[in-house]
Amino acid sequence: MEDEENHRVVYDKECKKLKDLTKKGAESSKIEVVSISIGRLLLRINVSVTSIDAISRRIDKLREEKLLPQLSELIKGLIRMWTFMAECHKKQLQKIMEAKSHVQVASCKITGDSGLRATMKLEMECLKWEKCFGDWINAQKSFVKFLNGWPIKCISQENEETCNGIAHFSPGRVGAPETFSVGKKWYQAVEKLSESQVSAAIHDFALSLHQLWEKQSEEQQQRVQADYLSRDYERRVRSFYEERGINYSNGTAASGLAGLDELEKNIGFMKKRLEKQRIIHVQAVKEVNAASNSLRSGMMSIFEALESFFLEGLKGYQQIRNPNKGGKVEW
Repeated sequence: MEDEENHRVVYDKECKKLKDLTKKGAESSKIEVVSISIGRLLLRINVSVTSIDAISRRIDKLREEKLLPQLSELIKGLIRMWTFMAECHKKQLQKIMEAKSHVQVASCKITGDSGLRATMKLEMECLKWEKCFGDWINAQKSFVKFLNGWPIKCISQENEETCNGIAHFSPGRVGAPETFSVGKKWYQAVEKLSESQVSAAIHDFALSLHQLWEKQSEEQQQRVQADYLSRDYERRVRSFYEERGINYSNGTAASGLAGLDELEKNIGFMKKRLEKQRIIHVQAVKEVNAASNSLRSGMMSIFEALESFFLEGLKGYQQIRNPNKGGKVEW
C-alpha cells in the first residue's frame, strides 16, 4: 500500500513534468524519456493495485470464513456464561431470602481480635470483589470497542439524510460484511450495560461490614472494661470479707452479697460503676447484633443487582443472535 502511494506521488510529478515539457515545446528525446518513465510507473502502480486487491480479497475471505465463525462461537459461549451466572445469582438470592435465622456475631464464641480480623478481612474481600467486577466488565467493553472499531475503519462512514433527519452510520444499511454488523450490535449491547448498581450494592455491603467492625471494636472495649471492673470489685469484696473473718467461699461474689449495705462507701461506688458498665456492654452487644442482622439485607441487595445485571446482559447478547428486524445474524 505504501509503495503504491509513493509511485502515485512520483507518477503525478512526472505527468506534470511531461505536460510542462510539451507546453514549452521541448525536444522529443526529453519528452520520450519522461513518457517511458511514466509508463513504467503506471505499470508498477497497476501491479501494486492488483496485489492490494488480491490481499484485500484474502482478508475478506479470512474475515468471513474464519473470524465470523469464531465470533459466533465466542458469543454462544458468552450467552451460556451469562445464562449460568443469572441462574446462579438467582438461586443465591433465593437461599438468602429463605434463611430464617440470623447470625448474631456478639453471641458467637469468636472473641478477641479474631472476630475483628474476620470482619475486616471480609470487608477487604468485598472491596476487592467490587474492583475486580468493574475491571472484568470494563475489559469486555474495551475488547468489543476495539473489535468494532477495527473493521469500521475500512468503511466510508457517511451519515445518510432521511425524512426524520440524519441517520447514524449503520454497517447493515451500507451493505457491509456480516462481521461488521455483528461487531456493531455487540458494541451497542455492552455499552448499554451499567455495573453501577452492582458496584454500589457491594460497596454498601462493605460499608456495613466496616460499621459492624466498629461496633465489634466498641463491644470488645466495653467487655474488657466490664471484666476488669468485675474482677476489681470481686477482689475488694473478698478482701472486705476476709478482714472480718467471714468465709467468702460461702457468699456470692458479684451480686446478692449478704450485708452489702455494710461495705465501705468506695465499695458501694464500685458496684454502681460495675452495674453501669454492664449496662453499657449489654447495649454494645445489642448494637453489634443489630449490625450483623442488617448484613442479610445487604447481601440480598447484591444478588438482586447481580441477577438483574446478568439478565440485562443476556438480553443484549441474545439480540446479537436474533435481531428484531431480521438480518443475517442467526446462529
